[in-house]
This record gives sequence, C-alpha cells and structure tokens, in this order.
Amino acid sequence: MADITIPWGDESLTLRLPGGWTVQQVAAPDVPPAPCDWPERLANALTRPEGMPALGHLLSARRSGRIAVVVEDLTRHSPLPRILEVLFRELRHARVPDENVEIFLATGMHPAPSPEQVAEKIGPDLAGRIAWRANPWTDPQAYVSLGRVELPRAGRLPLWIDRRVAGADLRILVSSVSPHLQAGFGGGYKMLVPGCSGLSTIRRLHLAGVPRRPLQQVGQLAEENPMRRLIDAAGKAIDAAGGISFSIQYVLDARDQPAAIAVGDVAVCQRMLAKRCAAGYGVLVDAPADVVIANAHPRDFDLWQSFKAIAHCCWAARRDGVIVCLARCPAGVNMPTPSLPVGSGCVRRIVRLLGADAVASLATRLVPSLSGDAAFFVRLALQLLQRNSVLLASPALAEAGRTVLGLSVFADPTEAFQAADAQLAGGPKQVIVFPSGGSTYPVLRA
Repeated sequence: MADITIPWGDESLTLRLPGGWTVQQVAAPDVPPAPCDWPERLANALTRPEGMPALGHLLSARRSGRIAVVVEDLTRHSPLPRILEVLFRELRHARVPDENVEIFLATGMHPAPSPEQVAEKIGPDLAGRIAWRANPWTDPQAYVSLGRVELPRAGRLPLWIDRRVAGADLRILVSSVSPHLQAGFGGGYKMLVPGCSGLSTIRRLHLAGVPRRPLQQVGQLAEENPMRRLIDAAGKAIDAAGGISFSIQYVLDARDQPAAIAVGDVAVCQRMLAKRCAAGYGVLVDAPADVVIANAHPRDFDLWQSFKAIAHCCWAARRDGVIVCLARCPAGVNMPTPSLPVGSGCVRRIVRLLGADAVASLATRLVPSLSGDAAFFVRLALQLLQRNSVLLASPALAEAGRTVLGLSVFADPTEAFQAADAQLAGGPKQVIVFPSGGSTYPVLRA
C-alpha cells in the first residue's frame, strides 16, 4: 500500500491508498519561492509600471478625486496587509486624504465578510481608518449601467457595475493571478467583472463561460478563452466610461508570498503573469489516470472554492474514471446548492440519459434560489458528472449533513478511496495526486 501526504490547512495529512493503487504522478506546482525583499521590489515597480505613468503621478493628478482600491476577498490568501502598506505609502506621499479613498472587496456573489474578517484581511489599521465595503450584489440600486459588450464566439454581456467604483477617478486593482476553471487565469479586469458587478452581469458572464460540452478551459490563452475576452472587453468599456484602472498583480508561491509581481496596465500585466502562472502551476501529465485525487488546497475555504479543484484536475482522469476531491470547507457550502434525494450513481445515469444542460435547466427552474454563481455551478458540475464519477471527502460537510447534487460525501478520505476502488472493480489502478488542486491543473502531453 502507498501513502500520500497533502497540505491540510496549516498542517499536513498523510493518507493510505488501497492495495493495487499505484501513484503514477504527484502533480505538485513548481513555483520558485518569493524573494525576501518582495515589498521593496513592489515599491520600485510602482515607479516604473507597465504601459502607464508612475502611480505617484496618477495619484498627484487626482489628489482631490475619488480613489477606489479594489482587493480580493477571503477566498484568496495573499499577504494583502503588507501589499496595502506599500500602496498606502504612495497615497500618503501624494497627499491623498483618507476620506477620498475607499477599499472595495471584490466579492462578486461571495458572502460579505464581517468587520473582524476585514480587519484580518486588510489589516486593523486600514480597516479602522479607511472606508471599506463589499460588493452589494443584492441591491440593484447600487449599480450603474454602462451598456453592454458583445464579442463573436463569446456572446453578449450587460454591464452593471458598482456605481461608486465605476465613478472613481482612479481604480487600483490588487489581485493575484492564478489558474481559473473558466477564465483560463484569474486576475486583471476580473476584479471588476464579476468582482464589482451586479447580479445580471455575474449570471450572464458565468453562463457564457460554460461550454456546450465538457472542455478544459483552465490554463487557456486569453485570445482563446471566451470568458477572459468578455472580461477584458468589459474592463476597457469601464475605463472608457470614466476614470483610469491601474493594477498591482502577482503570482503566489507555495507560502502565499508574491513570487512574481507586475504593475500598471491591467490587461498587459495579467497576460505577463498568466505566462508565469502557467509555467509554475500547469503540470505535465503523460497519460490520464484511473483515479485523480484532487486536494482543494489552497482554495478550500468553502464548497464553491473547493469545487474548482475538481474542475481543474478532472482532465487528468480518463473518461469514466473517478475523481476524489478532498476539501476542508471550514465555511461550509456557502452558496445555494440543491440536494437531490438520489445517490450519485442515479444522478450520473439521469445526466447521461437527458444531458447535463437539460438537467441543469430543470434544476434551476425547480429551485428559484439558484442564480448567478449557483446556476453556473450546477451546470458545470453536471457536465463533469457526465464525464466522470466524483466523490467528495469533507469531514466538515459530512458532519453538517450536507449533500450536494446527489454526490457522495464522506467524512473520512479513506472511505472515499474504498468507494472509488469499488466503482472501478477489477485490476490495478493508476493514480494521479494533486496536493494543491485548487491552484494546479494538468497539461496532457500531445
């Protein structure tokens, strides 16, 4: 029997695999560690940004205007307080009054954080001194329409953006660039769309990113990816409507420290870092495996984030193979998700009989609370179920008695491994392990 060791929160977890399972590959990311002086490198980069004037010049010219600092929410793990310390040093040097600055958490439809969580996220000093808020997606009056964008092979996107973010004289977007199941890679204008967007924009964007058949989109180049093309077109439309967007973007290492930094033009910096991200987080895989073990670390905050590990890593499994997702989910499900009174095997048979799109449409009609991220989640989850069997090992979800789309939820990962072994009866099994499946994806050799 083989053992595997995976990160589990701030600790590690060692698990024993069933007899007959051979670990074909441990698909771990390969990102060089961040330099110790990364804050100084960030400060220097702000004086020589890509394709834009120095941040100090932009701030001095808008000293009496409104500055929106748009940051990631609790589902990301960057050292945001230290990054903001460098940024706000620039604001102080430019003599921008605190009352002219607002920190906006680009939560999209994610739950709004508590004041205590915000203090931890951005630092207690800024949380107590600078106005902050999260995306108010349940309040339609908080948004302004900037028309729509429409692209061939990508679709049409109504553009409803938070009124105060859209009206800011300068928007400073602070984000990591990491693999994304729909957009290829995150970061860039994704902080605005869907991060600062209204419900109709979020819903349309995510559904536009669901292909008609299961297709690997994580790791796609920007010009090939419909969602990224819509995001970038929307971001440019927001800038054309008023104000300027300036970005601070980075790729994180295994310790969640900035291994690479780019600042300035939003789209240019996102493209630069997407290449760095692909080199470190795209893992070459020789052949698909019978079983893929996808640990959701470091995107294991809740079910929605953990699901991304399944969507990332499933392409390393052969068709009709089994995916075992290991997910801590300390925040639980954290989104409206239907529970079905049938088992996962029955769900797969229904999906194969009727098709993922038909079942997803039926589910969203029967459960009106499904919208935005949730409707997309259901549609994409059913597409993946049509291709592979999925088992979820999450002690937190099992203890809470949560079931999700008929998936089998196990309190003990060993039980999930045994269930996978039973589904693939007969013969030895080849296994690929993704210790950090939330931020890693397979690149199959041609």
